[in-house]
Amino acid sequence: MPNDSGTATAFLETSSLTAERIAPLRGKIGRFQYLALGFGTIIGSAWVILLGNWLIKAGPGGAIVGFVAAGAVMIVIGACYAELTTQIPEAGSEFIYAHRVYGRETAFVVGWFLALYLVCVTIFEGLALAWIVEVVFPATSQGSTHGALSASISWEGVAASVAAALTIFALNYRGAQLAVVSHSILTYGFLAIVLIVLLNLLFHSRLEYGLPAFATLNGAPWWLGSGAIFAFGAYAYTGFQTIPQAIEERSEHTSLRSIAMVMVASIGAAVIFYCLVIFIVSIARPWRALAATPFPVVTATAFLPHGHLFVTALLAATVASLFKTWNGIFMMAARLFVAMSRAGFVPARLARLHPRYQSPASALAIVAVLNIGGLFLGKTAVQPIADMSAMMLTLAYLLCCATVLRLRRRGSVGQFRVPGGAALIWIGGIGATVMAVAAFASPFWEQPGSIPLEWRLLGVWLLLGACVWFAWVRRAQPVRQ
Repeated sequence: MPNDSGTATAFLETSSLTAERIAPLRGKIGRFQYLALGFGTIIGSAWVILLGNWLIKAGPGGAIVGFVAAGAVMIVIGACYAELTTQIPEAGSEFIYAHRVYGRETAFVVGWFLALYLVCVTIFEGLALAWIVEVVFPATSQGSTHGALSASISWEGVAASVAAALTIFALNYRGAQLAVVSHSILTYGFLAIVLIVLLNLLFHSRLEYGLPAFATLNGAPWWLGSGAIFAFGAYAYTGFQTIPQAIEERSEHTSLRSIAMVMVASIGAAVIFYCLVIFIVSIARPWRALAATPFPVVTATAFLPHGHLFVTALLAATVASLFKTWNGIFMMAARLFVAMSRAGFVPARLARLHPRYQSPASALAIVAVLNIGGLFLGKTAVQPIADMSAMMLTLAYLLCCATVLRLRRRGSVGQFRVPGGAALIWIGGIGATVMAVAAFASPFWEQPGSIPLEWRLLGVWLLLGACVWFAWVRRAQPVRQ
């Protein structure tokens, strides 16, 4: 296996982005920690909150078909990311790939919209936590504050989310190692609890509870729901990008190829996880009755012997799952700002590392401020954030598939290559295109007769980006240290 321990440093020292050496991010992340980063960031709280919706739209069989189909496409897309990561092992992921291959203008557009996506997802996770607090402790919703987009949110929920955001900031501020170790503990602890619950549900299950497997409760054909779940897969499987964002912080004993394999494996593990949850919960109790409850996984668990203990453990695992996903996205956002700072797109200070902890302290602080400020948008912001995130994600997936093909035509080869040749990469690109069409069109289905809020917000962000580009970025210089 080629020695690649100094590859990231060499890239930064010779990069066209800088005239002088930029200190790389440093850490000691190993392959099992990278697996926790990837899988742990993918699996958040959607499997608890949205399972009923999946069953209503597609039934157990249709939901599994949708997740398997989306997972197959996402594994190919993840392999494209893995190939790019072994060629360009720098923090920045999609942004840095665009800068290397397409130039400064394209990179700014990619970075500008990725920054919006990542900050929005940190806000989404905070609002989701506040929502869970209100569901678990309904008395807290009596005193509430109104968000900028309306829909009240309890002060207790906001306080819990602010505390969580500050905790995530503190963990990352003290260095990547502490943040990643905490992330790994949460991921593997979460997985242990959920597997225990699922095994108990399986032991008390009956296969007939899952029949008919391909039926719906909304009157529409199951395959329409399955198609909607396939499109949702763009968002459901995101989070593996935490791995390339943290590539500079790998242990010297961890090869680029092994990290690439872990990236693909994290998506495969997520496919298995989603399908296991859908199958086991659907046969634990009659799925038609479960689908009508707010949290079907929790409802099914409550019927187990000593169910109240399992429910408590499951809710704790759900909060831990949300926290680890939040932490992973928080890390991604900060590292994107570091990469954009190196390119001269945001203030140079964001690329500098804390002298003691070697963490991107200023970038982390910016993410924390934006994250906490966004919590006051209110719960109505949850759906627009999810929709905009899906739009930007699918375009990022397309970009990465196209970039792999372009680099291959140039003869550029990394330590990992997508198997199956260009044909498989094209399949990933076509799948990403289908996801993109669904992501951009779905707001029109839900808000007929008007320009959807998501499109208006993206338009405003685009105009703001154009102003920033012409007023400052176009004349700015890369960071020199």
